[in-house]
Amino acid sequence: MKRRFIQIPSSTLSLLCKREGVSYFIREFLEKSLMSEVEDLVNKFNILDGALKNVFSKVDPLLIVSLIFDRNANENHIYTLEVILKPGQDTKAIRQEVVDKTGMAPSFYLSGTKMVVSHTLNLEFLKWINDRPDIISIKGSKFSAAGSSDF
Repeated sequence: MKRRFIQIPSSTLSLLCKREGVSYFIREFLEKSLMSEVEDLVNKFNILDGALKNVFSKVDPLLIVSLIFDRNANENHIYTLEVILKPGQDTKAIRQEVVDKTGMAPSFYLSGTKMVVSHTLNLEFLKWINDRPDIISIKGSKFSAAGSSDF
């Protein structure tokens, strides 16, 4: 049987302990128990953050988290991606490859070092993009009804 704990703010806990005459040791134990839940959450987040950086080294973590929520909800959305490319890439070949893979034509800016394209996206396709050697970084957001994104 799993134990359940009641969440009590530490200010309420202090008042309760003073009012009820709870010993210093019990109060300290209760406060440390509450803090250990927060510390446990932070530790788990740090583990997740390390895994995200290891698997998706070039991708903004917020994009990955959004795609994980989409996957868990069994939804597919169109995302607008901003991809920073290494200088000197063949933008015509990249444009053709993007059109072939997504059906969408990307736009290039800053002498071909920034590419913007909107298309459906999942974690597997993002991983394929991440692993390309000609890419420096990837940001993205869901495509809104008005056609703008959150860059």
